[in-house]
Amino acid sequence: MILLSPLWLTALLFIPLYLWGVRRYGWHTQIWLIGSVFFLIFALARPVISEKPISVEEAGSDVILAVDVSYSMRATDIAPTRLDAAKRMLNQIVESDKKDRFGVLAHTTSAIILSPLTKDTELLTHLFGSLDESQIITKGTEVISALELSRKMSHAKRPLVVLFTDGGDELSYAKEAEYAEENGLKVCIVMLASTQGSTLPSDNGSLKDEDGHIVVSSRNDAINSIAEQSGGKVIDGADATSVLEWIERERSEDFAGSTTVTRYQELFYFPLVIALLLFSAAYTTVGEKFAKRWLLLLALIGMNANGTVVDYPYMAAGKYDYEQGNYERSAQWYSEIDTPQGKFNRANALYKAGKYQEALGLYRSIRTNDPRFKSKVFYNLGNAQIRLSEFENARQSLLKSLTLHYSREADQNLRAITGVQEQKTLNIRKEKNDKFSSDENKPTGEGKKGKEGGGSNMQSDIASSGAGDAGKKAQADPRFSTSQGKASLSSRQYELINQRSVHETKPW
Repeated sequence: MILLSPLWLTALLFIPLYLWGVRRYGWHTQIWLIGSVFFLIFALARPVISEKPISVEEAGSDVILAVDVSYSMRATDIAPTRLDAAKRMLNQIVESDKKDRFGVLAHTTSAIILSPLTKDTELLTHLFGSLDESQIITKGTEVISALELSRKMSHAKRPLVVLFTDGGDELSYAKEAEYAEENGLKVCIVMLASTQGSTLPSDNGSLKDEDGHIVVSSRNDAINSIAEQSGGKVIDGADATSVLEWIERERSEDFAGSTTVTRYQELFYFPLVIALLLFSAAYTTVGEKFAKRWLLLLALIGMNANGTVVDYPYMAAGKYDYEQGNYERSAQWYSEIDTPQGKFNRANALYKAGKYQEALGLYRSIRTNDPRFKSKVFYNLGNAQIRLSEFENARQSLLKSLTLHYSREADQNLRAITGVQEQKTLNIRKEKNDKFSSDENKPTGEGKKGKEGGGSNMQSDIASSGAGDAGKKAQADPRFSTSQGKASLSSRQYELINQRSVHETKPW
């Protein structure tokens, strides 16, 4: 279990103040109220159980973010500086747009790639934060180098290019506009400079030219011709929203792929229900009166007295530990559930932990009138008996399983132990005198150590009442394997048992 909003736990620091403020209600009331507040805060912290990640198909455009990092970008007419405004916009764009791939390049008199096309938002934001304007010393801008490198970065037919610039120094950008049009680049110009311009800071105050005059850098609208000729757009000022709207409007399926999405099973309603019960208890008489009110509250919120909802936390925790390979801890969770399914799941966990004798006793204690469920119980019972070398008992259990419901795994396991004598180890290593060493009659599956449970025919139906896929059945690898090696089983069906219609209601 993990917490998605653990910051809420800091609210627990206010409980001592709460104690001081409610002293007049008496210690009895305080205990219930403190418990209620604690579980309410825990619910706000959003406890969840991680589920298996899923893959989601996606498609989007290739967007090249080209940042002018020449000395003029240190001007302050766009606060705090032109480059800082560009960095702020870059962060807003990549954090808001989860559909497209972004590549980043920087250019002055030449262009370099800072990041290839990627959807890794964390990497990009870290990159933007590392751009240090104090290290920029180049005085001059070559836009054509940025356009040429943008074309090389993407194989898309019409990649989108966003130029963050103050316009550069050229009087005409006809060559650049022609290049963008001929090479299928749609260019959006983000103009990060004002008409009145700004001086440029230096170590001696403001930057001066060779004649000693103070340099003032202002916007150069000649660069807008690139956007106009390529079918792009010109955006004035640090307006990330307008850039995102342009990308959304021009988006095409330049790439297709998939992304992994982590899903969570929410558990907040359990501590929330407990908090409500404790709050109610604070103002009621402890004992029979409280018990009646508690049962009434359960009835009002749709819970019944058969323990289905009450058992769910143990079922979910047991299922999670089972899937993580923590079989002994899973068995401990299932020991709190006194139902046939709970016993079955606990026996499965004990089997996987290598405790075959304990699993055997649990399988024998299960009572049910469901033929299919009984078939699974007999099947796993037979597997446990095989592990304990009780081959005659195992044959009887597997026959009962097949009688109630045919499964190929039970059929194969029954054939695998045919002729094996009682209390003799089933050796399935590839030895010369091994009776299962032939290709057409040897058990399948990779052998594992006995204490680990091994690979087996274990069918584990771990029921869950959670939302989404959390309630799906978890079934172990349907193969037979003992602790000493590996062999394959016959795939022919057990026709006589498969065709009969025997209904055994109480085989116990």
